[in-house]
Amino acid sequence: MKNVTLRIFATGMVLFLLAGVALGQGSNSQNQNQNQNKVTEQTQIMEQTQIMEQNQVMNQNQVMNQNQVMEQNQVKSQDQTMEKTQEKTQTRAMNQSQEKVQDQAEVKEKTQQKAQIRERFRNSLTEEQIEILGNQEMTRNQKRKAFMNSLNEEQQAMLREHQELRQQQKNEFRNRTASGDQNKQMMQYRGGDGDNSTGGNRKGRR
Repeated sequence: MKNVTLRIFATGMVLFLLAGVALGQGSNSQNQNQNQNKVTEQTQIMEQTQIMEQNQVMNQNQVMNQNQVMEQNQVKSQDQTMEKTQEKTQTRAMNQSQEKVQDQAEVKEKTQQKAQIRERFRNSLTEEQIEILGNQEMTRNQKRKAFMNSLNEEQQAMLREHQELRQQQKNEFRNRTASGDQNKQMMQYRGGDGDNSTGGNRKGRR
């Protein structure tokens, strides 16, 4: 009877120990699973953080690239504007130089024409006309009136031509002077107040 009781007690102790071992193994596996889950969550958080940082860096690089492109475009635009201004200035200077040469040539040609007309007119004078011009007893107005009345049609035409040439030269001189003053004013305006035309106009209005 005692042997049976001891066997039952021993068997119960063995089962109790086995149950304890099983419980210990179950709790260890749960702890391992929890640790693995924590590691997985931390890994995911780190990966997400890295992705966010990479995106921020990419955005910053894109902004920097855009700013560089904008600055380069601004520099190009300024350079193009300067080049156009220089080309206009050079073209204007060349045109003015050519106009000056043409004006000088025209003045020379008309001066020669006037000299030729005076020479022809002098050679066409008659003895009577020369005597009128040299008459000391006549006043200046009398000489002029008598001389003009003595002119033939050819001489009158030469006088008209000579007067027309003189008037043309006077008008051209006035026009050149006026255009030269205007060009100087435009250059001063562009070189000074032209860069800040709005501010210059405001000062002028006040």
